[in-house]
Amino acid sequence: MKRSFFSTNNNRLWLGSLLLGSLALLNLTACDSDDIDGNLYTKIVPNVGEYLNDYPAAYSEFTAILDTTGVMGLLSTYGSYTCFVPDNDAMALYYQSKGKQGWRDFETDSLKQFAYDHIIMGWTIHANEFPKAGRIPYISMSDRYISINLQENGDLLVNGNARVKERDIEVHNGIIHRIEMALNPVRDGILEVVAKDSMFGLFYQALEATGLADSLLDEEDKTYDPELYEDLINTRLEDKNWFYETLPQRRLFGYTLLMESDATFAANGVTDLPSLIAKAASIYDEVYPEDAGIKALTDRRNSLNRFIAYHLITKELGYTRFIDDYDTDQMIKTRDMYEYIETMCPNTLIEVRKRRSANGVNVINWDPTTNTSVKIVRSNSDKEAGNGVYHEIDNLLVYSKEVHTMLSTKRLRFDSSSLFDELANNNMRGRGVTDPNLRFLLPRGYLKRVTSSEQTTLGYLTGYPKYQNYEGDEIFLRAKKGSLYDFTIESLPIPEGTYEVRFGYGANSNRGVAQLYFDGEPCGVPLNLANLGSDAAIGFEAPGTKDDDVDGFQNDKMMRNRGYMKAPAVFRAPNDEWFKGQEDSRHSPNLLRRILGIFRFTEAGTHTLGVKGLSGGEFMFDYLEFVPTSILETEDIY
Repeated sequence: MKRSFFSTNNNRLWLGSLLLGSLALLNLTACDSDDIDGNLYTKIVPNVGEYLNDYPAAYSEFTAILDTTGVMGLLSTYGSYTCFVPDNDAMALYYQSKGKQGWRDFETDSLKQFAYDHIIMGWTIHANEFPKAGRIPYISMSDRYISINLQENGDLLVNGNARVKERDIEVHNGIIHRIEMALNPVRDGILEVVAKDSMFGLFYQALEATGLADSLLDEEDKTYDPELYEDLINTRLEDKNWFYETLPQRRLFGYTLLMESDATFAANGVTDLPSLIAKAASIYDEVYPEDAGIKALTDRRNSLNRFIAYHLITKELGYTRFIDDYDTDQMIKTRDMYEYIETMCPNTLIEVRKRRSANGVNVINWDPTTNTSVKIVRSNSDKEAGNGVYHEIDNLLVYSKEVHTMLSTKRLRFDSSSLFDELANNNMRGRGVTDPNLRFLLPRGYLKRVTSSEQTTLGYLTGYPKYQNYEGDEIFLRAKKGSLYDFTIESLPIPEGTYEVRFGYGANSNRGVAQLYFDGEPCGVPLNLANLGSDAAIGFEAPGTKDDDVDGFQNDKMMRNRGYMKAPAVFRAPNDEWFKGQEDSRHSPNLLRRILGIFRFTEAGTHTLGVKGLSGGEFMFDYLEFVPTSILETEDIY
């Protein structure tokens, strides 16, 4: 398996928590022993707090803040920390920028937040493990992302302007990176930040004119309290298992804005609000002719309203969270990847594609017939706000007739976790592969697209090297002891048309029997998730095992007649201990698709997958597919 700080640092986190819980020691200096030429000597390795205290000429100002706020006590214990530490020169510049003489001029609460801005708890991240450009996938103690940009000269910039002066200072409980400017993350809401960015004056004007600005204000559900749900956890980090469970600590909301600059608008003949209104009408009145007469800009059916809303997403998606962060070692690197994202324009999607052959990332709404698409301007992406992020795009982003046709005539495959905004907004999805495996238990009501019985426990499993899951992760459900699970999940919007709908899952002996429902109607006989594809009722045969059916296509037809399909040949298990000899998921009897049926949708909209447990055991949900019946005869195996 490829080395990753995701797995390495989880082990460090586990070790730190174990030692903290078992020894409960504070301010302990560590000793490493080495044997050189037969003589044993002891090398003293300080922790973060001790190291900073040992170098007052460099760090006395930041150290004073840590002492005053009590954060120093945390950094002087066992644990695992990555600290971006501003030196005294950096602190002097920070005081000057705030019109202060020193740290004593700040309130204690603001000093504590300042300290938290510079610390990532639970992870030890070396400089060679930073992204070359983009956010570190773990948030600071103040719940803010820290971004990294690798310069051509090899310098590392933190949050765009803080150069790393000294990197990878190893200490006993983590690592320190010395920076030449203090971090000062943006905390204004995304609307306030965009209003101040002169590059996007026309877009902001339209955002206000349509009233959609009022849809970007939510920050956090303050009613959520994780302490109320501690009883859901059965396996903790200190249990030293191959996985552990935790709860999301907050329920944050977030937004992503994809915006054309004034210059891009001008290049498309749009220079003011009237010309933008006309441009929007020329596109959306063709897609929605029944609404062409609606002139009120605040009406969600108005063409300008739809135009602006199609740029707004109720997930916080940094540049790599559009698709790159889901390209785990499970994914076959010769096959393109697809992500479908709901926008605030009613019942619309954007497609984000990773084009392997063209080395294209975040290719939006690519039309292969014209080779046209929209792309994020990398040099002006990941613009931070308190409740979201925004990116400049290089062309007009529209839900045109051509885009509608493209999306309604192709297979739409949704990773199960892509359905839920909360997994993006609370930094659960996109963490990569974790070892030990990190599982989030999601209390009833946490996910807005899920309704469930009180007896149902829902979880999100991050990627794990031995999982053979699409994009590495999965949605996992179980019932309280002596009960059965019962839940319904709402899909993202699907264009009108006639589709074959499929449910993708992994079978194993720990799983049970469930009745599946689509839009409230039962889908055939109950599904036994304990039965592998080799069960006689399914009839799976691995491709290549029959001389008269080398590719497995005849077996595919037989399985379809029984309501099943092999999994698509686009993912695998990086560590094959649980799936030996299986080159990809198509060759695995554990990985299956259940055909729910063929359904005709008279209009675009969302749909529901319902599940009622009929026996004990677990339930897993990997992905959902909507395939137009017009392409079934020519559909590939991927």
